[in-house]
Amino acid sequence: MNAPSSYPLISIKRNAFDDSPWYGAVVQESERFVAIQNISDRYDFDGYRVFRRKDITTMEKSFEKREFIEAALRIKGLKPLPPKPIELSSMRALMDSAQQQFGVLVISREKLYPDEVEVGTVRMASEKTYVLRWLTPQAEWENDDRPFRYQDVTMVEYGGEYENTLLMVANARAPSA
Repeated sequence: MNAPSSYPLISIKRNAFDDSPWYGAVVQESERFVAIQNISDRYDFDGYRVFRRKDITTMEKSFEKREFIEAALRIKGLKPLPPKPIELSSMRALMDSAQQQFGVLVISREKLYPDEVEVGTVRMASEKTYVLRWLTPQAEWENDDRPFRYQDVTMVEYGGEYENTLLMVANARAPSA
């Protein structure tokens, strides 16, 4: 499926991982994934988040905070801004296309490590695994040679303020060629 003609505001809950719902505008969907432009706790748009459909417990267009969120976005003059479509056929394709477009990913493997994320880029990949180049909280690049399995990835984020800031600082530190 491609991006919808309008971008509906939704609430997504994944009972296995979330204590509270995620809010956002659906910008792209496939049989396996749902991509939203994420609404932050500041009630603005902050990057994109892709969920595996199999993990979603509820996805609702009608929810308690909807009117408030819509009013906040309207008052701020904010509308969803979908990125160029990313490939949503597999986790590997999703991560590759998002990284090409945004430069850095936030990768969650919540079943294994519920309170941790990896920020970085995929530097090597096979059909089933990937190896990361980490971007530390101090915006320093570090290679990691451990392989991670695509099947363990539960959520991917990209284009958000945090990861964009880390990438900008890392790039500013890079020696000129």
